[in-house]
Amino acid sequence: MRHFGFITAALVLMTSSATAQGLNKVVFGPLEGDDAGVLTVLNGQAIEIEEWVRTDPDNPAPIMGVVHSLMSADSIIASRDGATFDPDYGYPCWDTLVSPPLGPDDDPDIPEGHTIQFAGAIFSIFEPPCDFLDTNGDWDYYGSFLMTCNTDVPIDVTCYPFSEGWYPHSGQGTSWAFDVPPGGSIIPEQDFCGLYFAPECDYVLYDCNHNGVPWELSDAVTMIALYRGLVEPPYTCYCPPHGEDFPPDADPDGDCVPFEMTDVLIMLGGPPMWPHGCLDCPPPGWLDGGRAEKTGIVPTLKSKARIKKQIKSERAK
Repeated sequence: MRHFGFITAALVLMTSSATAQGLNKVVFGPLEGDDAGVLTVLNGQAIEIEEWVRTDPDNPAPIMGVVHSLMSADSIIASRDGATFDPDYGYPCWDTLVSPPLGPDDDPDIPEGHTIQFAGAIFSIFEPPCDFLDTNGDWDYYGSFLMTCNTDVPIDVTCYPFSEGWYPHSGQGTSWAFDVPPGGSIIPEQDFCGLYFAPECDYVLYDCNHNGVPWELSDAVTMIALYRGLVEPPYTCYCPPHGEDFPPDADPDGDCVPFEMTDVLIMLGGPPMWPHGCLDCPPPGWLDGGRAEKTGIVPTLKSKARIKKQIKSERAK
């Protein structure tokens, strides 16, 4: 990032013109077709809200200045943590600027309980060969806003916390500036994603058949069948960065890679010295002192009655 004062002034002075939007559009969030989709997240998760851009091939000139401004609801988004730029639209070809988070104290027009952050860039004529922003009607990834979700958002619901922001006092929101000639600028169409707050993974270590009781003979049999692809996982959950359908019961060795031979060997040979689930989505209570309660660890395969008795004894401690 260079020429901070110049960039700020240039971005603030960009004003919209009467140019039609046409195909000019920016999508904040996952791109589904030509619109924003829904991003699956967890409470307290650090996330990226992608920015996807499309320019109209009939624009009078390529885009040489960009301001993207995004407002978020504090009840859903706990912190705004900056922005990143795709290498095609970052330094040194573009001089970039990311504002600090802005709230009602910075501009009384910003609603209480909301935060704005903007990211802007000016094309640099001093670093050839570089390309303007000109996607010719196709979609291109531009960058991402970084943020962290709140920790107390109701689960299994979809929220829509995003809307267009603006630069305090000037009132300028998202806009793109054309190269000269002819100059001028445009406010592209904008679409904002939703956030689906998924439940956290809920399972017991070494309970491969997901019946709530670990280390049954049927768990070893199920793990073998899972490894051979003979049965579908009995349970899946959202476990970033491993996707929305991660099967924690099929990962007894806890390396976050299910259906491995080592998973079968764990179930046949007994628990490792330091057992744990996938650390990206551990069993409930594992990280807050509930390890023995949630795993029901026993040294070898035992009958259901003996395991239930052991778990009951551990819970009574």
